[in-house]
Amino acid sequence: MVKGKRIGIIYNYNENWIGGAYYIQNLIRSLNFLPENKKNELSILSASKVSFQELKKQTGYSHLKFLEYPLNYNKIERVINKVSLKIFNKKIVERKVNLDWIFPLYHIPENLKHINNLIFWIPDLQEKFLPDFFSLEEVKRRNQCCENMIVLNYPIVFSSQAALNDFNSFYPHSKNSKKVIQFAVVHPKLKQEDVNEVKFKYGVEGSYFFSPNQFWQHKNQIAIIEAVKILKEKGIAVKVVFTGKEYDYRNPDYTTNLKQKVVDYQLEKEIVFLGFIDRMDQLLLMKNAEAIIQPSLFEGWSTVIEDAKALNQTLIVSDIAVHQEQLEDKAYYFAPFNYNALAEKMVEVINNPIGKLKYDLDYSNNIKNFAVNLSQIINNN
Repeated sequence: MVKGKRIGIIYNYNENWIGGAYYIQNLIRSLNFLPENKKNELSILSASKVSFQELKKQTGYSHLKFLEYPLNYNKIERVINKVSLKIFNKKIVERKVNLDWIFPLYHIPENLKHINNLIFWIPDLQEKFLPDFFSLEEVKRRNQCCENMIVLNYPIVFSSQAALNDFNSFYPHSKNSKKVIQFAVVHPKLKQEDVNEVKFKYGVEGSYFFSPNQFWQHKNQIAIIEAVKILKEKGIAVKVVFTGKEYDYRNPDYTTNLKQKVVDYQLEKEIVFLGFIDRMDQLLLMKNAEAIIQPSLFEGWSTVIEDAKALNQTLIVSDIAVHQEQLEDKAYYFAPFNYNALAEKMVEVINNPIGKLKYDLDYSNNIKNFAVNLSQIINNN
Protein backbone atom coordinates (compact mmCIF):
# COMPACT_ATOMS: atom_id res chain seq x y z
CA MET A 1 0.00 0.00 0.00
CA VAL A 2 1.17 3.55 -0.78
CA LYS A 3 2.14 5.29 2.44
CA GLY A 4 2.25 8.94 3.37
CA LYS A 5 -0.56 10.79 1.62
CA ARG A 6 -3.74 11.38 3.56
CA ILE A 7 -6.44 11.18 0.92
CA GLY A 8 -10.09 12.10 1.28
CA ILE A 9 -13.01 11.11 -0.93
CA ILE A 10 -16.32 12.89 -0.39
CA TYR A 11 -19.26 10.47 -0.44
CA ASN A 12 -22.90 10.77 0.52
CA TYR A 13 -25.43 8.29 -0.83
CA ASN A 14 -28.30 10.14 -2.48
CA GLU A 15 -31.02 8.39 -4.47
CA ASN A 16 -31.98 11.74 -6.02
CA TRP A 17 -28.58 11.79 -7.75
CA ILE A 18 -27.67 8.14 -7.82
CA GLY A 19 -25.15 8.72 -10.60
CA GLY A 20 -22.96 10.65 -8.17
CA ALA A 21 -23.03 7.80 -5.65
CA TYR A 22 -22.31 5.21 -8.36
CA TYR A 23 -19.37 7.31 -9.55
CA ILE A 24 -17.66 7.11 -6.16
CA GLN A 25 -18.56 3.44 -5.68
CA ASN A 26 -17.03 2.52 -9.02
CA LEU A 27 -14.04 4.78 -8.45
CA ILE A 28 -13.17 2.86 -5.29
CA ARG A 29 -13.98 -0.56 -6.77
CA SER A 30 -11.60 0.12 -9.66
CA LEU A 31 -8.70 0.59 -7.23
CA ASN A 32 -8.94 -3.12 -6.41
CA PHE A 33 -7.41 -3.70 -9.85
CA LEU A 34 -4.14 -2.02 -8.80
CA PRO A 35 -1.22 -3.96 -7.32
CA GLU A 36 -1.20 -3.84 -3.52
CA ASN A 37 1.84 -1.54 -3.46
CA LYS A 38 -0.07 0.98 -5.62
CA LYS A 39 -3.20 1.18 -3.46
CA ASN A 40 -3.85 4.24 -1.31
CA GLU A 41 -5.65 4.41 2.00
CA LEU A 42 -8.77 6.53 1.58
CA SER A 43 -10.63 8.54 4.20
CA ILE A 44 -14.31 8.63 3.27
CA LEU A 45 -15.78 12.01 4.20
CA SER A 46 -19.42 11.25 4.85
CA ALA A 47 -22.29 12.44 7.01
CA SER A 48 -23.41 8.85 7.58
CA LYS A 49 -21.51 5.98 9.17
CA VAL A 50 -24.16 3.65 7.74
CA SER A 51 -23.42 4.90 4.21
CA PHE A 52 -19.72 4.35 4.83
CA GLN A 53 -20.24 0.77 6.05
CA GLU A 54 -22.37 0.01 3.01
CA LEU A 55 -19.73 1.55 0.74
CA LYS A 56 -17.03 -0.57 2.33
CA LYS A 57 -19.13 -3.69 1.85
CA GLN A 58 -20.05 -2.88 -1.75
CA THR A 59 -16.57 -1.96 -2.94
CA GLY A 60 -14.55 -4.63 -1.15
CA TYR A 61 -11.68 -2.14 -0.89
CA SER A 62 -9.82 -2.89 2.33
CA HIS A 63 -8.07 0.47 2.78
CA LEU A 64 -11.02 2.67 3.77
CA LYS A 65 -11.64 4.60 6.95
CA PHE A 66 -14.54 6.76 8.06
CA LEU A 67 -14.24 10.51 8.63
CA GLU A 68 -17.43 12.24 9.69
CA TYR A 69 -18.07 15.29 7.53
CA PRO A 70 -19.37 17.97 7.88
CA LEU A 71 -17.46 18.26 11.14
CA ASN A 72 -19.64 18.42 14.25
CA TYR A 73 -19.06 20.97 17.00
CA ASN A 74 -20.07 20.20 20.57
CA LYS A 75 -22.52 22.42 22.46
CA ILE A 76 -19.83 24.56 24.15
CA GLU A 77 -17.98 25.09 20.86
CA ARG A 78 -21.21 26.15 19.15
CA VAL A 79 -21.93 28.70 21.89
CA ILE A 80 -18.39 30.10 21.70
CA ASN A 81 -18.59 30.45 17.92
CA LYS A 82 -22.02 32.04 18.08
CA VAL A 83 -20.70 34.70 20.44
CA SER A 84 -17.45 35.23 18.51
CA LEU A 85 -19.33 35.64 15.23
CA LYS A 86 -21.41 38.40 16.80
CA ILE A 87 -18.44 40.20 18.37
CA PHE A 88 -15.53 39.49 16.00
CA ASN A 89 -17.39 38.32 12.89
CA LYS A 90 -15.41 35.07 12.88
CA LYS A 91 -15.32 31.70 14.58
CA ILE A 92 -12.84 31.20 17.40
CA VAL A 93 -13.12 27.41 17.40
CA GLU A 94 -12.19 25.97 14.02
CA ARG A 95 -12.21 22.26 13.30
CA LYS A 96 -10.15 21.13 10.36
CA VAL A 97 -9.86 17.93 8.39
CA ASN A 98 -6.34 16.52 8.66
CA LEU A 99 -5.84 15.47 5.03
CA ASP A 100 -3.51 16.26 2.14
CA TRP A 101 -5.80 15.60 -0.82
CA ILE A 102 -9.58 15.71 -1.43
CA PHE A 103 -11.73 14.76 -4.42
CA PRO A 104 -14.33 15.39 -5.86
CA LEU A 105 -15.18 19.04 -5.19
CA TYR A 106 -17.54 21.49 -6.87
CA HIS A 107 -16.69 24.29 -4.45
CA ILE A 108 -14.42 24.59 -1.41
CA PRO A 109 -16.04 24.89 2.04
CA GLU A 110 -14.23 27.13 4.51
CA ASN A 111 -13.06 24.23 6.66
CA LEU A 112 -11.29 22.59 3.71
CA LYS A 113 -9.35 25.58 2.39
CA HIS A 114 -6.24 24.67 4.38
CA ILE A 115 -5.74 21.44 2.44
CA ASN A 116 -2.90 21.56 -0.07
CA ASN A 117 -4.32 19.44 -2.87
CA LEU A 118 -7.95 19.93 -3.75
CA ILE A 119 -9.28 18.46 -6.98
CA PHE A 120 -12.40 19.79 -8.63
CA TRP A 121 -14.73 17.60 -10.68
CA ILE A 122 -17.02 18.70 -13.51
CA PRO A 123 -19.16 15.88 -14.92
CA ASP A 124 -20.82 18.18 -17.48
CA LEU A 125 -21.98 21.73 -18.23
CA GLN A 126 -25.61 20.94 -18.89
CA GLU A 127 -26.72 24.34 -17.58
CA LYS A 128 -25.02 26.02 -20.55
CA PHE A 129 -27.02 24.04 -23.10
CA LEU A 130 -30.33 23.38 -21.33
CA PRO A 131 -30.75 26.39 -19.02
CA ASP A 132 -34.54 26.07 -19.09
CA PHE A 133 -34.19 22.82 -17.13
CA PHE A 134 -32.74 24.74 -14.17
CA SER A 135 -33.88 27.59 -11.98
CA LEU A 136 -32.18 30.95 -12.52
CA GLU A 137 -30.60 30.59 -9.09
CA GLU A 138 -29.12 27.18 -9.92
CA VAL A 139 -27.70 28.37 -13.24
CA LYS A 140 -26.13 31.32 -11.44
CA ARG A 141 -24.70 29.04 -8.73
CA ARG A 142 -23.22 26.62 -11.26
CA ASN A 143 -21.67 29.45 -13.27
CA GLN A 144 -20.20 30.94 -10.10
CA CYS A 145 -18.73 27.57 -9.10
CA CYS A 146 -16.88 27.38 -12.42
CA GLU A 147 -15.59 30.92 -12.08
CA ASN A 148 -14.43 30.17 -8.54
CA MET A 149 -12.59 27.07 -9.77
CA ILE A 150 -10.72 29.24 -12.24
CA VAL A 151 -9.78 31.84 -9.64
CA LEU A 152 -8.58 29.22 -7.15
CA ASN A 153 -6.64 27.46 -9.94
CA TYR A 154 -6.77 23.91 -8.54
CA PRO A 155 -6.79 20.97 -11.00
CA ILE A 156 -10.10 20.00 -12.60
CA VAL A 157 -11.09 16.46 -13.56
CA PHE A 158 -13.66 16.06 -16.34
CA SER A 159 -15.68 12.93 -16.98
CA SER A 160 -15.42 13.22 -20.75
CA GLN A 161 -13.51 14.98 -23.49
CA ALA A 162 -16.84 16.50 -24.52
CA ALA A 163 -17.17 18.18 -21.10
CA LEU A 164 -13.58 19.47 -21.28
CA ASN A 165 -14.22 20.86 -24.76
CA ASP A 166 -17.34 22.64 -23.49
CA PHE A 167 -15.44 24.08 -20.53
CA ASN A 168 -12.65 25.39 -22.76
CA SER A 169 -15.24 26.94 -25.05
CA PHE A 170 -17.07 28.78 -22.25
CA TYR A 171 -14.02 29.52 -20.08
CA PRO A 172 -11.07 30.05 -22.47
CA HIS A 173 -9.31 32.19 -19.82
CA SER A 174 -8.94 29.19 -17.48
CA LYS A 175 -5.35 28.31 -16.53
CA ASN A 176 -6.26 25.28 -14.40
CA SER A 177 -4.57 21.96 -14.93
CA LYS A 178 -7.22 19.77 -16.60
CA LYS A 179 -7.53 16.03 -17.07
CA VAL A 180 -10.19 13.76 -18.51
CA ILE A 181 -10.87 10.56 -16.59
CA GLN A 182 -13.46 8.39 -18.29
CA PHE A 183 -14.86 6.32 -15.47
CA ALA A 184 -15.65 2.63 -15.70
CA VAL A 185 -18.02 0.45 -13.70
CA VAL A 186 -17.20 -2.63 -11.65
CA HIS A 187 -20.12 -5.00 -11.26
CA PRO A 188 -20.79 -7.63 -8.63
CA LYS A 189 -21.05 -11.18 -9.90
CA LEU A 190 -24.46 -11.83 -11.45
CA LYS A 191 -26.16 -15.22 -11.26
CA GLN A 192 -27.90 -15.75 -14.58
CA GLU A 193 -30.27 -18.28 -13.05
CA ASP A 194 -31.73 -15.46 -10.90
CA VAL A 195 -33.20 -13.56 -13.85
CA ASN A 196 -36.51 -15.46 -13.94
CA GLU A 197 -36.98 -14.83 -10.23
CA VAL A 198 -36.28 -11.10 -10.75
CA LYS A 199 -38.67 -10.89 -13.70
CA PHE A 200 -41.37 -12.61 -11.64
CA LYS A 201 -40.69 -10.23 -8.74
CA TYR A 202 -41.46 -7.20 -10.92
CA GLY A 203 -44.10 -8.74 -13.17
CA VAL A 204 -41.96 -8.53 -16.31
CA GLU A 205 -43.06 -11.08 -18.90
CA GLY A 206 -41.49 -12.01 -22.22
CA SER A 207 -38.87 -9.96 -24.06
CA TYR A 208 -38.44 -6.26 -23.36
CA PHE A 209 -36.36 -3.16 -23.96
CA PHE A 210 -34.91 -1.54 -20.87
CA SER A 211 -34.32 2.09 -19.90
CA PRO A 212 -32.78 2.56 -16.43
CA ASN A 213 -32.59 6.29 -15.80
CA GLN A 214 -33.63 8.71 -13.13
CA PHE A 215 -36.72 10.58 -14.17
CA TRP A 216 -35.20 13.95 -14.97
CA GLN A 217 -36.52 15.75 -18.01
CA HIS A 218 -33.15 15.81 -19.80
CA LYS A 219 -33.23 11.99 -19.77
CA ASN A 220 -35.88 12.34 -22.50
CA GLN A 221 -38.02 9.29 -21.65
CA ILE A 222 -40.79 10.81 -23.77
CA ALA A 223 -38.85 9.73 -26.87
CA ILE A 224 -39.33 6.07 -25.93
CA ILE A 225 -43.03 6.51 -25.22
CA GLU A 226 -43.55 8.20 -28.59
CA ALA A 227 -41.56 5.48 -30.38
CA VAL A 228 -43.64 2.73 -28.76
CA LYS A 229 -46.80 4.55 -29.86
CA ILE A 230 -45.50 4.70 -33.43
CA LEU A 231 -44.73 0.98 -33.40
CA LYS A 232 -48.11 0.04 -31.93
CA GLU A 233 -49.87 2.02 -34.66
CA LYS A 234 -47.92 -0.08 -37.18
CA GLY A 235 -48.99 -3.29 -35.47
CA ILE A 236 -45.55 -3.99 -33.98
CA ALA A 237 -45.74 -5.11 -30.36
CA VAL A 238 -42.88 -4.17 -28.03
CA LYS A 239 -42.47 -3.86 -24.29
CA VAL A 240 -40.34 -1.25 -22.49
CA VAL A 241 -39.38 -1.40 -18.82
CA PHE A 242 -38.41 1.86 -17.11
CA THR A 243 -36.56 1.96 -13.80
CA GLY A 244 -35.21 4.89 -11.81
CA LYS A 245 -36.13 7.39 -9.12
CA GLU A 246 -39.36 9.02 -10.24
CA TYR A 247 -38.68 12.55 -9.10
CA ASP A 248 -37.23 15.64 -10.75
CA TYR A 249 -36.85 18.47 -8.23
CA ARG A 250 -36.68 20.92 -11.12
CA ASN A 251 -39.92 19.64 -12.62
CA PRO A 252 -41.96 17.74 -9.99
CA ASP A 253 -44.73 16.91 -12.49
CA TYR A 254 -42.40 15.30 -15.01
CA THR A 255 -43.04 11.63 -14.14
CA THR A 256 -46.77 12.17 -13.63
CA ASN A 257 -47.01 13.74 -17.09
CA LEU A 258 -45.12 10.81 -18.64
CA LYS A 259 -47.43 8.29 -17.02
CA GLN A 260 -50.46 10.24 -18.15
CA LYS A 261 -49.09 10.19 -21.70
CA VAL A 262 -48.89 6.38 -21.48
CA VAL A 263 -52.55 6.27 -20.41
CA ASP A 264 -53.58 8.71 -23.15
CA TYR A 265 -51.83 6.56 -25.76
CA GLN A 266 -53.28 3.34 -24.25
CA LEU A 267 -49.80 1.87 -23.79
CA GLU A 268 -50.29 0.46 -20.28
CA LYS A 269 -49.50 -3.09 -21.50
CA GLU A 270 -46.47 -1.99 -23.49
CA ILE A 271 -44.77 0.29 -20.94
CA VAL A 272 -43.91 -0.63 -17.35
CA PHE A 273 -42.64 1.73 -14.63
CA LEU A 274 -40.79 -0.06 -11.82
CA GLY A 275 -39.39 2.94 -9.95
CA PHE A 276 -36.12 2.76 -8.04
CA ILE A 277 -35.15 -0.90 -7.66
CA ASP A 278 -32.36 -2.97 -6.15
CA ARG A 279 -29.06 -2.55 -8.02
CA MET A 280 -28.53 -6.30 -8.55
CA ASP A 281 -32.07 -6.65 -9.89
CA GLN A 282 -31.49 -3.70 -12.20
CA LEU A 283 -28.30 -5.21 -13.63
CA LEU A 284 -29.97 -8.59 -14.22
CA LEU A 285 -32.84 -6.90 -16.05
CA MET A 286 -30.31 -4.90 -18.10
CA LYS A 287 -28.31 -7.99 -19.00
CA ASN A 288 -31.36 -9.88 -20.25
CA ALA A 289 -33.11 -7.12 -22.21
CA GLU A 290 -33.33 -7.01 -26.00
CA ALA A 291 -31.43 -3.72 -25.77
CA ILE A 292 -30.83 -0.77 -23.50
CA ILE A 293 -32.33 2.52 -24.68
CA GLN A 294 -30.61 5.73 -23.59
CA PRO A 295 -32.41 8.73 -25.18
CA SER A 296 -30.80 11.54 -23.13
CA LEU A 297 -30.51 15.11 -24.34
CA PHE A 298 -27.36 15.58 -22.26
CA GLU A 299 -24.94 13.46 -20.22
CA GLY A 300 -21.62 13.80 -18.46
CA TRP A 301 -20.41 10.22 -18.87
CA SER A 302 -23.36 7.91 -18.74
CA THR A 303 -23.31 5.21 -16.06
CA VAL A 304 -26.11 3.43 -17.93
CA ILE A 305 -23.91 3.14 -21.00
CA GLU A 306 -20.95 1.91 -18.96
CA ASP A 307 -23.21 -0.66 -17.30
CA ALA A 308 -24.36 -1.90 -20.69
CA LYS A 309 -20.80 -1.99 -22.06
CA ALA A 310 -19.64 -4.03 -19.07
CA LEU A 311 -22.55 -6.44 -19.67
CA ASN A 312 -21.80 -6.59 -23.42
CA GLN A 313 -25.35 -5.46 -24.02
CA THR A 314 -26.85 -3.82 -27.11
CA LEU A 315 -27.44 -0.06 -26.90
CA ILE A 316 -29.79 2.28 -28.73
CA VAL A 317 -28.71 5.81 -27.85
CA SER A 318 -29.22 9.46 -28.74
CA ASP A 319 -26.46 10.77 -30.97
CA ILE A 320 -25.08 13.36 -28.53
CA ALA A 321 -21.31 13.89 -28.46
CA VAL A 322 -20.60 12.13 -25.19
CA HIS A 323 -22.47 8.98 -26.23
CA GLN A 324 -20.37 8.83 -29.39
CA GLU A 325 -17.25 9.30 -27.27
CA GLN A 326 -18.29 6.41 -25.04
CA LEU A 327 -19.39 4.02 -27.78
CA GLU A 328 -17.91 5.05 -31.15
CA ASP A 329 -19.41 2.56 -33.65
CA LYS A 330 -20.68 0.11 -31.02
CA ALA A 331 -24.29 1.37 -30.83
CA TYR A 332 -27.43 2.23 -32.75
CA TYR A 333 -27.80 6.04 -32.86
CA PHE A 334 -30.80 8.31 -33.35
CA ALA A 335 -31.41 12.05 -33.08
CA PRO A 336 -33.07 12.56 -29.66
CA PHE A 337 -36.20 14.26 -31.05
CA ASN A 338 -36.58 11.90 -34.01
CA TYR A 339 -39.03 9.42 -32.55
CA ASN A 340 -39.49 7.60 -35.86
CA ALA A 341 -35.74 6.96 -36.02
CA LEU A 342 -35.81 5.45 -32.52
CA ALA A 343 -38.73 3.22 -33.51
CA GLU A 344 -36.78 2.07 -36.58
CA LYS A 345 -33.73 1.18 -34.46
CA MET A 346 -35.92 -0.86 -32.10
CA VAL A 347 -37.27 -2.81 -35.07
CA GLU A 348 -33.73 -3.30 -36.39
CA VAL A 349 -32.75 -4.89 -33.07
CA ILE A 350 -35.85 -7.12 -33.01
CA ASN A 351 -35.22 -8.31 -36.57
CA ASN A 352 -31.56 -9.11 -35.97
CA PRO A 353 -31.37 -10.84 -32.57
CA ILE A 354 -28.18 -12.78 -33.35
CA GLY A 355 -26.16 -10.20 -35.29
CA LYS A 356 -27.18 -7.06 -33.40
CA LEU A 357 -24.45 -4.62 -32.32
CA LYS A 358 -22.73 -5.11 -28.96
CA TYR A 359 -19.75 -3.53 -27.24
CA ASP A 360 -17.87 -6.84 -27.56
CA LEU A 361 -14.53 -5.66 -26.12
CA ASP A 362 -12.59 -6.63 -23.01
CA TYR A 363 -14.15 -4.22 -20.51
CA SER A 364 -11.57 -5.03 -17.82
CA ASN A 365 -9.15 -2.78 -19.73
CA ASN A 366 -11.50 0.16 -19.17
CA ILE A 367 -11.52 -0.54 -15.43
CA LYS A 368 -7.74 -0.80 -15.25
CA ASN A 369 -7.30 2.47 -17.17
CA PHE A 370 -9.73 4.19 -14.82
CA ALA A 371 -7.80 2.95 -11.78
CA VAL A 372 -4.40 3.90 -13.21
CA ASN A 373 -5.55 7.41 -14.16
CA LEU A 374 -7.00 7.95 -10.70
CA SER A 375 -3.85 6.70 -9.03
CA GLN A 376 -1.72 9.05 -11.14
CA ILE A 377 -3.80 12.05 -10.16
CA ILE A 378 -3.74 11.10 -6.48
CA ASN A 379 -0.02 10.45 -6.32
CA ASN A 380 1.15 13.26 -8.61
CA ASN A 381 -0.70 16.10 -6.87
